[in-house]
Amino acid sequence: MTESRKKAEIDYPSLVGDPGQQWLRAKPFGHAPRETARFLIDFGYVLQLLDLRAGMSLCELGCGPGWMTRLAARHGVSAVGYDISPGMIEIAREIGAEEGSNASFEVGDMEALDLGRRFDTCLIYDALHHTPDAALVARSAYLALRPGGRLLLAEPNWKHRYQGRGAVEEWGTTELGYTPRKLKGILKEAGFKGVERFHNNRKRLYSNRPREIAFHLAEPFVYRFLGPFWTQIWLRATAS
Repeated sequence: MTESRKKAEIDYPSLVGDPGQQWLRAKPFGHAPRETARFLIDFGYVLQLLDLRAGMSLCELGCGPGWMTRLAARHGVSAVGYDISPGMIEIAREIGAEEGSNASFEVGDMEALDLGRRFDTCLIYDALHHTPDAALVARSAYLALRPGGRLLLAEPNWKHRYQGRGAVEEWGTTELGYTPRKLKGILKEAGFKGVERFHNNRKRLYSNRPREIAFHLAEPFVYRFLGPFWTQIWLRATAS
């Protein structure tokens, strides 16, 4: 079961065909404006929550086509992306070369990495739901970070295990959904301390129109009520 699960992750770039590969290569750009805006806003959250500054080091586990890693490198960060799929790493390297990026990419299974506790920061963005062994990934993140280094984990919520069924049926990939409580427990068991959750809203601007102002004022209350059903999970933790 594990072998077939990982084979689907490894083969994913070829399984999705030319349209899917074009989507991967263009990411975060070239999509619907709302989707591209969400990706770029998320990168802004990464900068803020990890307090990324030029000269710091970052590893991204499950980097996919590497767009987050490349953006971090453009910010002056020494950034390395790891992914189990050689096809993903090939895409990341090709696009990086086209952009003249200083980011580097390596094939690596995020469930079984020991990176020598040398990085200042670690990012797991939209990747953990592809494994049923989240504890192994959390341990890899811990082993990547120097003492006092920060991890940032961003995930869709528990609904993804239902919303991702189409991908499971078509490509055989793993598509799970974790609760914040479950993820917090996993990080603490891996050795992390100071686990914090951050909440985001709809990521949009609003105008001076009375209706939009009313929506803006009501949004925090609506968010608290409906958040468990549509919000992302953002967790930050510190390696002891």
